[in-house]
Amino acid sequence: MEAFKTIRAYAEKCHDDANCKYNNGSYMLHVDKVVYAVETYQDIFIYAKDKEITKAAAYCHDLQEDARQTFNDMKNIIGVEAARVVLRVTDVPAENRLMKHLLTMGKTVEDYRAIILKMCDIWANATYSKTSGGSMYIKYVDEYQYRKPIFQMALDKWYTQYLDQVLLLKLWAELDYAHGVKGTYLNLKLV
Repeated sequence: MEAFKTIRAYAEKCHDDANCKYNNGSYMLHVDKVVYAVETYQDIFIYAKDKEITKAAAYCHDLQEDARQTFNDMKNIIGVEAARVVLRVTDVPAENRLMKHLLTMGKTVEDYRAIILKMCDIWANATYSKTSGGSMYIKYVDEYQYRKPIFQMALDKWYTQYLDQVLLLKLWAELDYAHGVKGTYLNLKLV
């Protein structure tokens, strides 16, 4: 779809202009992996518009915190709804990593699309770090222990009518596998 090519080009230019790197390479390596996860699990959304909104937000999910793009900059490219999703996953400044995540999760859980996007982002970070032997993998595993129950509770309590519950279970299985959680794994699609 032409609109997504434009959105991807915008995200790439913003990351390049801000000199953002992902493991000394193009930051789009990470962005494309997040978009891949969103595309793979797009049928998790009951409503078609949520698929497009979340995919657009996936391309831009790090632009505010890494490339200093504003809500208005993004909404002109990806639309108001997708820009709001980006805001919901953008880290809140805090004195340490734990506080940053806890404060950010408070706004992420206000939108089921933001939760799914963040789950795809978490998956992308963990799988890349795990397969490349990255030093962040241990931190990602530790952080998953507090992120999962918060996201799971919000999805189970407020958003069941918006999401395919079978696919949601598969996505949780993907995340568990990526973070080395012991248990039974479903037919994994992302790995």
